[in-house]
Formats: sequence, C-alpha cells, structure tokens
Amino acid sequence: MNTLRQKLLLWFPILGTAHKLLHALAGKWNQGRTLLLKRINLIRFDLIAETRIRHNSRNGGVEKSGKPVIHLYSVCWNQAEIIPYFMNYYSEFVDSFYIHDNMSSDETPALLARYNTVTVIPYDTDNTFNDAVNQDIKNTAWKQSRGKADFVIVCDMDEFLYHPHMLSLLRFLKQGSFTLVKPHGYDMVSTALPAFNGTQKITELITNGVYAPGYLSKTLLFSPELESINYSPGCHKSAPVGRIKPYESKNLKLLHYKFIDRNSVLSKTKQYRSRLSAINKEHGWGGHYIKPDEQILAEFDYIVSQGKKVI
Repeated sequence: MNTLRQKLLLWFPILGTAHKLLHALAGKWNQGRTLLLKRINLIRFDLIAETRIRHNSRNGGVEKSGKPVIHLYSVCWNQAEIIPYFMNYYSEFVDSFYIHDNMSSDETPALLARYNTVTVIPYDTDNTFNDAVNQDIKNTAWKQSRGKADFVIVCDMDEFLYHPHMLSLLRFLKQGSFTLVKPHGYDMVSTALPAFNGTQKITELITNGVYAPGYLSKTLLFSPELESINYSPGCHKSAPVGRIKPYESKNLKLLHYKFIDRNSVLSKTKQYRSRLSAINKEHGWGGHYIKPDEQILAEFDYIVSQGKKVI
C-alpha cells in the first residue's frame, strides 16, 4: 500500500525536486552558519582579545598580586628526563603541583622532592600502565582545588600549555569569567633533547612541530568549579559539565614534547609495551606501544621530517 508521501510524489513529481532543493539549501545554510561563527570567533578572540592580552603584557598589566591561582595535576612514571623542563616551565605561573607518581623507579621521586610547591601522591598499578586508573585520577583529583584555585591544569608531563603572554592570558581569563580553554595541539619534534642547563626553557630549544588537532587539542586548563570534565580513556577528549564559557585562540597551544629524542622514544615505547595492563589490552588502549621497533622509528623519522616552526 502506497504511503501518502509516495502518492504525493506520484501526483506531483515536482515535490521530489523541491524536497531535494530544500535539503541542499539547508546544508548550505549550516555550512554558512558554521563559517560565520568561526569568523566571529576569529574577530572576538584572535583579534580583539589577543590584542588586549598583548597590550596588557607589554604595559606590565600582570602584577604578581593579580595573577590567578593555578593548580596543576599530572600522572607520571619514570619522567626524570623531562621533569627539569616541566618544572622550570610551569613554575612561572603554577602555584601548586599535585603529581600522581606510579611508583617510578628512576630519579623522578628525588627530582620532584626538590620543589616545595610539589605534592607527590604515589599510586600502584602492579607495575602496569593502566589507562583506566589514569583516567579516574584525571577526572577526579582536581576537584580538591574547588574554592582554592581559579584554574586547574590537568596534563601529562610531556604536555606544555603555551601562550606568548601566559600571565596576561590567565588574568584575562579570570576577569572574563572564562571556564575552560581550547588550545591547538602540536607534536613537537627534535632528533635529540638537549641536557637541561638550568635556565633555558624547552619552548626555546625545540620550536618545530606538527599540527595534530585530532588528538592533542585537549581541554587541559579549566575552572575547578565545573561539575565534571569527563575525560575519555587516554584523556584526548572530554565532555565538561557545568557553566561552559570557552576561550580559543590560534596563539594558545598544547605542545606535546614526545617526539623529541629518537633513542628515548624507542626506549620508552619498549618499556610501556612490557607494562600494558590487562584492561589496556582488552580495550586496545595504548595500541601504538605494540608496534614493531622498525615502525616506531620510521614514524618518528617521518614526523620529525614534517616539522615546521610552531613557536
């Protein structure tokens, strides 16, 4: 039995053409609306807001007394190589660090103990790399900063949130009642990580990278007054709940310093490969660790070859 729609199309064939035309116009409208919103945000953030942030920075508009309080949360295991750079960089604008250490066996505990702003919280996963445990820590640990910090940063120890005028940006975010940021993600690249000399920042030494928005544009700075952040396994995506007022700019970047030393990448890959937990294997989390060594090195060489100036 023909439906009413089929009968109408039989009697009035032009209706089918009109229906297709309306669908096409609706699609064009949505594309145009999306493009318009992007252009509005470009004007709002990259032109107006960033000009103000840059002006305040140049004119000493970020006194120490006016800086928002920032707490940082991270999970780590055997990160002695990057810790000096991590602490040197973030200590300029982070007030308190809460590092969840997964029973590191290298110099990580000793290095972290040098800083009076660091609280180390040990946790044990029976010498395995367990994304479920890490996910739970990142989804819950920061809630203790409610009423104590203006913003929290939740990141891995090879992730650096970058803005050319970070202090001025943070003050602007607080004054504007923004509740989270949306950085543009990059895999930073280098064939070898220079030894830390006590002064130079890693963002000064390694400035080339590859744009990686698909998995690195993480929501890693946000207000602890959000109800929840809801990171997915691996924490590359989130679904924040609460009062959402995002800030996004091409100047705000998440710099992932993983592909910065050829020998280190291969060594760490082997270590994580041997430590993959049962739940990781069951769900296929951390599958990049089980690739053959030759493939790991080939991918490293390719990524490094694609690097371009980022900062």
